[in-house]
Amino acid sequence: MPIQRFLVGPMGNNTYVLYDEPSREAILVDPSMGSEVALQWLSERGLTLRYVLNTHGHADHVFHNAYFIEKAGAKLSIRQPDAGMLAQLERSAAWMGTTPTPSPTPDVYLEDGQELPLGDGSVRVIATPGHTPGSACFVYEGSVLTGDTLFQGSVGRFDFPGGSLRELVASIKERLFSLPSDTAVLPGHNEMTSIEEERRTNPFVGEESRMDLSEMMED
Repeated sequence: MPIQRFLVGPMGNNTYVLYDEPSREAILVDPSMGSEVALQWLSERGLTLRYVLNTHGHADHVFHNAYFIEKAGAKLSIRQPDAGMLAQLERSAAWMGTTPTPSPTPDVYLEDGQELPLGDGSVRVIATPGHTPGSACFVYEGSVLTGDTLFQGSVGRFDFPGGSLRELVASIKERLFSLPSDTAVLPGHNEMTSIEEERRTNPFVGEESRMDLSEMMED
């Protein structure tokens, strides 16, 4: 799998590098606190970073946007509904006990279904609102990077400003669970799983779930 995971930061974030060996091109997803190690990894392998992708705008996932844009000259990309969060990064990261460098403004606004070239292949964008209005997942080489939308045995929080349980459930069931069963799920926190496993056993949205979320959904 041409995907490298870095487990970093006080929140146990997963930062990922997607790469193509023949072209030596790479894309970085969610540059969290502590993800500077990914730049050294890229340099050691002679990989050129083309894009920095944010699955959503929360501070722990976009903490080092500025670092990678400055050091690697990559293009910053996020879905437009979450772009405003980037301008609030310094304030929203205060709970982490440190002050990040302000995030640059996005170079590219990601669209549902968009294909970002990576070597001879591409990374496909799936809009998955619910955790945040602009949450997105990225499909690449039999895997889907789900940010804080879907986890192993869990789902993303929906009680933050802009969150919606109804949209989150719809994004997972209609967008993610429609992917092939053997698709690997690479979440923003914790360990990897698969679409098959979560479709069947996830206690919130899986086929075997006995939880009734209907009363928690907005009208």
